[in-house]
Amino acid sequence: MKTRRTFFILAFFIISLEGIHAQTGLGEKGVPLKPQSPLFGKDIVIHDSSSQNQRQVKICSAFNGWLYAAYEYFTPKYGGREAIEILKSVDNGITWNIFYDSLGTGSVPFSSFDIDVTGDSVSNIKILLEWVSPNGPIGYGGDGEFVRFDGNGNYLDGIILGGASYIAIGTDFMYPANNSNPNSIGILYSANNMNPNNSKDSLILLSSGNDGLSFNNRQVITISSSHIQNVSLTYGRSPSWSSGRYFATWTETNAFTTFLGHIFTAHSDPDFNSPFTRPVCLDSLDPSGINKFKNPKIACQFSSSDNDSANLSEVVMAEKQLSPNNYDTRGFYNLQAITSNHFNEFSITSSTNNKTEPDINFNPYNSTFMLTYYDSTLSSLPFLTNDVNLANPGTWNIISNAYNDNGNLVSPLPKVDLNYLQQAGMDAWISQRTNGNGVALFDAPYSTYTGVSEINSADNASLIGAYPNPCSNYVKITFEMKETENVTISLMSIIGQQLGTITNQNYSEGRHVVQYDVSDFPQGIYLYDFRAGEIRGSGKIAIVR
Repeated sequence: MKTRRTFFILAFFIISLEGIHAQTGLGEKGVPLKPQSPLFGKDIVIHDSSSQNQRQVKICSAFNGWLYAAYEYFTPKYGGREAIEILKSVDNGITWNIFYDSLGTGSVPFSSFDIDVTGDSVSNIKILLEWVSPNGPIGYGGDGEFVRFDGNGNYLDGIILGGASYIAIGTDFMYPANNSNPNSIGILYSANNMNPNNSKDSLILLSSGNDGLSFNNRQVITISSSHIQNVSLTYGRSPSWSSGRYFATWTETNAFTTFLGHIFTAHSDPDFNSPFTRPVCLDSLDPSGINKFKNPKIACQFSSSDNDSANLSEVVMAEKQLSPNNYDTRGFYNLQAITSNHFNEFSITSSTNNKTEPDINFNPYNSTFMLTYYDSTLSSLPFLTNDVNLANPGTWNIISNAYNDNGNLVSPLPKVDLNYLQQAGMDAWISQRTNGNGVALFDAPYSTYTGVSEINSADNASLIGAYPNPCSNYVKITFEMKETENVTISLMSIIGQQLGTITNQNYSEGRHVVQYDVSDFPQGIYLYDFRAGEIRGSGKIAIVR
């Protein structure tokens, strides 16, 4: 492994850090979609630049809720190059500022890139970025790059990954693995000999136990005569398995231009820097789907409790080809992921819609898996959740049938991740402008949903709002009535589950204030629902500790 030389920095250029206020919608005529959940608000344009053809957006969150988004775009500068732009939001995704802009080394689109964050204080935040610039057609192999920045966008160091084709990052910063100081980082990449006719690909994990200062551990997960593509990496840990492990999934295909093949999974054992278990071929569980899967994504439980099997839950989502032009999003899960290779397959819906491009992540705050995918039949991006124990693996809670506000979608590649401060999910995807260029969008239930009352001045009631907000012990909700009416105010979780009744009684004409004790509720974002007869209003409350 070669250390990045001094001239590496010159491959990048910093552009203005002026604040760029996010725009809602696309500013152009689009295909309308009525949002199916009041939890999601207007789509936020991460960087409104119609001249950029934005692709492959990724998002991640620091411990304090600072959000980072990265996307690939083509720039005509310097003869035409692919570049990656990183943006930062400190207000939960409402506005974004340019953090860093990196110039690629060629005109071929990046086969893959990834971004992640480590650090438990503002002073030690590290932004991790990696990508592959192919030396030919995508999947043919090229130069993999991994770089670190501090929280202010200053370049720290980097390494080159020669012969890389596909790449992914994993970290343990929220629940550190044993023997990591302060955190471990995993770099998963496939490498080939750059001969499409006679290739033996390798899947390799480089790991660091010192927050990326050095990557002194190298594990070869597998060597295959097939082509290894679409790699995905995650971290898993629970009290009974506190040493922590990295879990990987990938596709093996017969040719580098073919994306359908077998999907495999394996994990390091017994530690984050240990050799990997023998790979398990997941599509072998489905006789009708053998060698017909692609684009796997992996998520694993990482939390302060075990699942009901005294173990960890692992979920792999992938696309299964049903016919030449029709795909379904399928899943494989293992409730004893540390000690067993016992996987089961499931389907998330019985519809025949074309469902592709799945992405999955885990929320340790409510012990749920968060899932999104692209339903091209409906031009929609659903948001679903399921409990860590997957008691009903084929029945997922529908948080939103379509969190996207318009249907200008071709290959949106939706991503779901966790905002650690808000303790809830967030989504990013690519929509299409009328000029054909892609544009990266963002939405999340806790940030872009403003809680604006649906009541207007002509109605018989007016919802004024909640204060103090944020609150810790008590919250007061103020409303005004024009005539006597029964008023019900309910407190709900961010996914719409009713948690308590703030009031349910008649109120006469005039202004009223009701107080509610929230001292027993965990820190997080909550919603309140206001009803006065046929009139409804709503808002959100932040509880802090």
